[in-house]
Amino acid sequence: MGKLKMRFISKLALFSNFVISRITRKQIWKKVRQKISNIPQLSVDWDSVTDRFIEPIIWVVDHFADSLGRIFVTLVWLLIQFVVGVAYWIGLSFYWNISAELTIALVIFGHWIFLNVVFHYYMALITPPGNPPNVDQIPHIKARCKKCQSAKPERTHHCSICRTCILRMDHHCPWLNNCVGHFNHRYFFLFMAYVVLGMIFLFIFGAPVILHELSISDSEPIGYPVFSNGSHVHPVQVEEVTPAPRPRSLRRAVAVTEAILCAGVLAALSALVGWHARLISRGETSIEDLTNKDDREAKRLEGNVFVNPHDYGTYENWRIFLGLSEGRTWWCVFFPSVHPPRGDGISWNFKNDLTHVSYK
Repeated sequence: MGKLKMRFISKLALFSNFVISRITRKQIWKKVRQKISNIPQLSVDWDSVTDRFIEPIIWVVDHFADSLGRIFVTLVWLLIQFVVGVAYWIGLSFYWNISAELTIALVIFGHWIFLNVVFHYYMALITPPGNPPNVDQIPHIKARCKKCQSAKPERTHHCSICRTCILRMDHHCPWLNNCVGHFNHRYFFLFMAYVVLGMIFLFIFGAPVILHELSISDSEPIGYPVFSNGSHVHPVQVEEVTPAPRPRSLRRAVAVTEAILCAGVLAALSALVGWHARLISRGETSIEDLTNKDDREAKRLEGNVFVNPHDYGTYENWRIFLGLSEGRTWWCVFFPSVHPPRGDGISWNFKNDLTHVSYK
């Protein structure tokens, strides 16, 4: 008993020494930084140091973004094929043995999700986000881009990777190898939304499959093979024993791999979909969220309230974003549709637009 206490005390002492040393190192490093910064001859601009550290990363992105984008797009297609293939290989047979009617219903619902995922991802890939027309075509736009010298309508920003201006630019997405802008933003968002829905679908109906695969043992029997003739048990010669196939281990490994991949995708895209939904509800893009945040803070300090000129209320913002005008209904969201977004990406005054009437 005394030895156990001594071992426990010694381990506790080692752990406390480790924690104290880590804290001390951080404190020492902080003091060293402060002392170095206080020396006039050796003053360190930490912003400059950070910029120097990030410069190689920016250089890699600027020079290899196109190649990396192709790799990311290929990975997306491979991931989609892997997930669907495993669902067919393992899940279909599992549910077919339970109920044919349930299996047919799951296949129909799953293919509806799969169709929307593939359609919206493909359209987000091939649809140009939108570029400003020539200066002669929009003479009323006086603003010019300092980098490409093109006309710069409202909500337009320059993409350093695409090296051009994008109408209502949201961001450059490496997983699309394309910018997300006015004409493909809807495809991008619905692709993410249907992927999240698909991951939830797989987790709900894939959990019984995973538990089934993990509960079945594929270990080798212990002892020697024998056979019975009714009255006696006789050993079987080794050369007469045909080893049985063991696909269970592979099925289990593939099923667990898919579960881990789906968990990561669900966690990442759920957060991203929620964030973009919040921006859409406020009539903002990712870039405008940053710029409007500064404007909101400035107005707050002045005692005023910032008003987003592109915010028409949550319901109307969603209708504008999804292109639900000119008689279009929500069926255009639940099924693939190639209808264009509302507006031309240059003018953004929808308050007096009589075609943008809510259809209920």
